[in-house]
Amino acid sequence: MTLKYKSLRNSRLKEKELLSLELTEIKDIADIIFKRINRKIEILEAIENSVDEKIRTLEKLIQKAEAAQSSLSKLDRHGEITLMGRKGMSSREIAEALDVPVGEVDLILNLKGINTGVKTSSEKTRQENFSTQVIFT
Repeated sequence: MTLKYKSLRNSRLKEKELLSLELTEIKDIADIIFKRINRKIEILEAIENSVDEKIRTLEKLIQKAEAAQSSLSKLDRHGEITLMGRKGMSSREIAEALDVPVGEVDLILNLKGINTGVKTSSEKTRQENFSTQVIFT
């Protein structure tokens, strides 16, 4: 073997060793990067779970708030019916003004003990039937 050939061979061996070292270093760096990426993924998944839980909690709170609002709306309507009845409006007038069934107005007024002084057709029929029974007995 000639000196030139040995030198070339040694040079190539050193290059292989350097490349091997660089490759090992690149693999180590890649492992570190992948570990960091996996950790970030775990953190993001935990954040996602936390956000999902908060969304579920908010949805429940919204449902409760809507139910409470609905109840308040009904109470407001009941208050309006009561006030209008105390002012002497008939059940029919109140029902038309508030766009609610006459039966609902009658029920609320009866529960509050408010007599509007205006008889509904069913009350008139009952009174007529009662009067007829009294006369014939």
